[in-house]
Amino acid sequence: MVARSMPQLGLLYLLVYLPLAMLSGSNTPLESMPSCLAAALQASPTVHFVSFAQAILYRGAGFAVVWPQFLATGLIGVLVLALALLRFRTVTAANPT
Repeated sequence: MVARSMPQLGLLYLLVYLPLAMLSGSNTPLESMPSCLAAALQASPTVHFVSFAQAILYRGAGFAVVWPQFLATGLIGVLVLALALLRFRTVTAANPT
Protein backbone atom coordinates (compact mmCIF):
# COMPACT_ATOMS: atom_id res chain seq x y z
CA MET A 1 0.00 0.00 0.00
CA VAL A 2 1.11 3.52 -0.66
CA ALA A 3 -0.90 5.22 2.07
CA ARG A 4 -2.55 3.46 4.98
CA SER A 5 -4.82 6.32 6.05
CA MET A 6 -6.43 9.48 4.70
CA PRO A 7 -3.96 11.84 6.45
CA GLN A 8 -1.06 9.98 4.81
CA LEU A 9 -2.82 10.22 1.46
CA GLY A 10 -3.29 13.96 1.98
CA LEU A 11 0.40 14.46 2.68
CA LEU A 12 1.39 12.39 -0.35
CA TYR A 13 -1.08 14.36 -2.45
CA LEU A 14 0.55 17.62 -1.40
CA LEU A 15 4.01 16.30 -2.26
CA VAL A 16 2.91 15.21 -5.72
CA TYR A 17 0.23 17.71 -6.73
CA LEU A 18 1.83 21.01 -5.71
CA PRO A 19 4.99 20.59 -7.80
CA LEU A 20 2.96 19.31 -10.77
CA ALA A 21 0.56 22.25 -10.49
CA MET A 22 3.37 24.79 -10.24
CA LEU A 23 5.18 23.24 -13.21
CA SER A 24 2.06 22.76 -15.34
CA GLY A 25 2.62 25.85 -17.44
CA SER A 26 -0.07 27.97 -15.81
CA ASN A 27 2.38 29.90 -13.60
CA THR A 28 5.56 29.54 -15.63
CA PRO A 29 5.60 28.83 -19.37
CA LEU A 30 7.14 25.54 -20.43
CA GLU A 31 9.42 27.43 -22.82
CA SER A 32 11.23 29.04 -19.87
CA MET A 33 11.94 25.70 -18.19
CA PRO A 34 14.96 23.51 -18.91
CA SER A 35 14.27 21.30 -21.92
CA CYS A 36 14.71 18.05 -19.96
CA LEU A 37 12.12 19.19 -17.37
CA ALA A 38 9.70 20.37 -20.06
CA ALA A 39 10.03 17.00 -21.82
CA ALA A 40 9.45 15.08 -18.57
CA LEU A 41 6.38 17.16 -17.77
CA GLN A 42 4.70 16.02 -21.00
CA ALA A 43 3.67 12.90 -19.03
CA SER A 44 1.56 15.08 -16.72
CA PRO A 45 -2.06 15.64 -17.77
CA THR A 46 -2.12 19.08 -16.15
CA VAL A 47 0.34 20.39 -18.76
CA HIS A 48 -2.00 19.39 -21.59
CA PHE A 49 -5.09 20.63 -19.74
CA VAL A 50 -3.52 24.05 -19.16
CA SER A 51 -2.50 24.18 -22.81
CA PHE A 52 -5.96 23.58 -24.24
CA ALA A 53 -7.75 25.56 -21.53
CA GLN A 54 -5.62 28.63 -22.26
CA ALA A 55 -6.10 28.17 -26.00
CA ILE A 56 -9.87 28.01 -25.60
CA LEU A 57 -10.24 30.75 -23.01
CA TYR A 58 -7.70 33.28 -24.29
CA ARG A 59 -7.73 32.74 -28.05
CA GLY A 60 -11.15 31.19 -28.64
CA ALA A 61 -9.61 28.14 -30.29
CA GLY A 62 -11.92 25.44 -31.57
CA PHE A 63 -11.69 21.69 -31.29
CA ALA A 64 -9.73 21.48 -34.56
CA VAL A 65 -6.89 23.35 -32.87
CA VAL A 66 -6.85 21.69 -29.43
CA TRP A 67 -7.61 18.06 -30.30
CA PRO A 68 -3.99 16.89 -29.75
CA GLN A 69 -4.09 18.15 -26.14
CA PHE A 70 -7.50 16.52 -25.61
CA LEU A 71 -6.13 13.26 -27.00
CA ALA A 72 -3.01 13.40 -24.81
CA THR A 73 -5.10 14.11 -21.70
CA GLY A 74 -7.46 11.26 -22.54
CA LEU A 75 -4.64 8.79 -23.17
CA ILE A 76 -2.92 9.67 -19.92
CA GLY A 77 -6.26 9.27 -18.13
CA VAL A 78 -6.85 5.84 -19.67
CA LEU A 79 -3.32 4.76 -18.72
CA VAL A 80 -3.74 5.90 -15.11
CA LEU A 81 -7.15 4.20 -14.91
CA ALA A 82 -5.69 0.94 -16.25
CA LEU A 83 -2.84 1.06 -13.74
CA ALA A 84 -5.27 1.81 -10.90
CA LEU A 85 -7.51 -1.10 -11.91
CA LEU A 86 -4.52 -3.43 -12.10
CA ARG A 87 -3.34 -2.30 -8.66
CA PHE A 88 -6.87 -2.65 -7.24
CA ARG A 89 -7.21 -6.18 -8.57
CA THR A 90 -3.85 -7.27 -7.17
CA VAL A 91 -4.60 -5.77 -3.74
CA THR A 92 -8.09 -7.31 -3.56
CA ALA A 93 -6.77 -10.68 -4.74
CA ALA A 94 -4.17 -10.66 -1.96
CA ASN A 95 -6.79 -9.74 0.69
CA PRO A 96 -10.06 -11.51 -0.18
CA THR A 97 -11.87 -10.40 3.00
